[in-house]
Amino acid sequence: MKISVIYFSETGGTGRVAEFIAGGARAAGDTEVRLFNLKSGVDADFVNDCAAVIFGTPTYCAGMCWQMKKWFDTDRGVRLGGKLGAVFATENSPNGGGAEAAILSVVTHLLVKGMLVYSSGTEFGRPFIHIGPTVVRKNIPEKEELCDLFGRRIALKAHALFGASSR
Repeated sequence: MKISVIYFSETGGTGRVAEFIAGGARAAGDTEVRLFNLKSGVDADFVNDCAAVIFGTPTYCAGMCWQMKKWFDTDRGVRLGGKLGAVFATENSPNGGGAEAAILSVVTHLLVKGMLVYSSGTEFGRPFIHIGPTVVRKNIPEKEELCDLFGRRIALKAHALFGASSR
């Protein structure tokens, strides 16, 4: 099973969270995970072979970063339809920086692309991850366990939906 984590990280915070999530997905077993920072590009062939794609964005003005939006609007090499999709967001402000709104802005694009959107919600019990992890920059180390759990849950759902083999 292959899973991609596609994110944008300018200063490293969102990238660090992406690493935690990837580690959790790998821990689910029989899962190859690759990370792609939009600053460096995306391997379309690998992503096209994936059963699941997890997206991560820093929050800007309660929305996804422009780099992620541009990628969704212009990329024609990656086929997302039918894959499991999930989202996480980072933010600088602990006082309502809009990370949940940023996640939902990405979810809209996943639906347009035909992805099966999943957060794990209440399926696995506590801790509940309703729409996706939101991580305040100064609390990144404290959220490692939650992000690891999110990645593991996404991988487990991908295995349940698509079997042990890739799509």
